[in-house]
Amino acid sequence: MYRLRVVPIFLPLLRERREDIGLLIWHFIHQHNAANFRSIEKIEPNAMRILLDHSWLGNVRELQNIVEYAFAVGRDTTLRLSELPPDFREPQQVTHASRPNSSPLTEQEEIAAIRHALEQSNGKVTPAAQLLGMSRATFWRKRKLHKL
Repeated sequence: MYRLRVVPIFLPLLRERREDIGLLIWHFIHQHNAANFRSIEKIEPNAMRILLDHSWLGNVRELQNIVEYAFAVGRDTTLRLSELPPDFREPQQVTHASRPNSSPLTEQEEIAAIRHALEQSNGKVTPAAQLLGMSRATFWRKRKLHKL
């Protein structure tokens, strides 16, 4: 490990490099076009919009897996929205906590976001945490912190 740490290379997260998403999508498509029976020649505009707007918490590996999924599920030369995983087809709720490159929330904003998420999910913790883009444990801890 000490040899690997001589010159560390730090790359920004994929969600901070939005201009790279389209290039990476096409890179992975070309890789799979060469190796598989299916060949994708174009991407449906709605599907591309969803891919570009995704937060990419899993970075490049998540993007690569999504392209593989589309190749496995689809049959046509066009990558369609229906060929993306189910969580991509559901409407995304953008909240204060899940905005990339945003400043940290104030305590009052965080309390309001947690209350709003709980209202939207009818008091169910797991869906509320997902709306805010955090784990159930983190959501529970923040509720306890703010006595909600």
